[in-house]
Amino acid sequence: MIGEVDKKIKRITEKGITLIEGLVATAIIGIGFVAVFQMVQYSVRSIDVSGERTKANYIAGMVAEDLYSDKDQERSAIKFIDYLASNPWSLSNSQCGTNSPTIITNYTKTNAVENKMDKWTSRMSKNFLKCKDASSERKKLNMYKMCHSGCAYTRAQAHDEIYIGKMELKLEGGNKTKKLYFQVQ
Repeated sequence: MIGEVDKKIKRITEKGITLIEGLVATAIIGIGFVAVFQMVQYSVRSIDVSGERTKANYIAGMVAEDLYSDKDQERSAIKFIDYLASNPWSLSNSQCGTNSPTIITNYTKTNAVENKMDKWTSRMSKNFLKCKDASSERKKLNMYKMCHSGCAYTRAQAHDEIYIGKMELKLEGGNKTKKLYFQVQ
């Protein structure tokens, strides 16, 4: 009999997990996992947005470098840079959607200027930059010519012709804008 009493006392003093304690612990761990999964989703979206911004920076810089190197090339007997000053280049909204041009790897035009413009169209299409809303996203290049007199933009202090370029990329449904201003001489 004394042995049975000892067994009952031992069962009462044993530490164990009750059903309620197990449910509470499971709920706490579940909440922690949900929080971790939400953080992972946020990080993946942030990485994606950061990647698109990096590509936009690269593309804007590529256009500026193309203009530095080929500014004196001619298109229809006009310098490339003068042509762009009178005819702003832009990527049409339809090229942002499903009919985007294929990636151009070999250039078949007869002059460097048209090959450059094809390259820009290819690099700024949906194949390289993600397109959420074709109606609000824009990729555009404006060149402004400044000189002492006889230009659209005149400055009395100007001694030489100066070209200022503005590359504008509106991305992520028009919510994010990348602008790069650069000087070409």
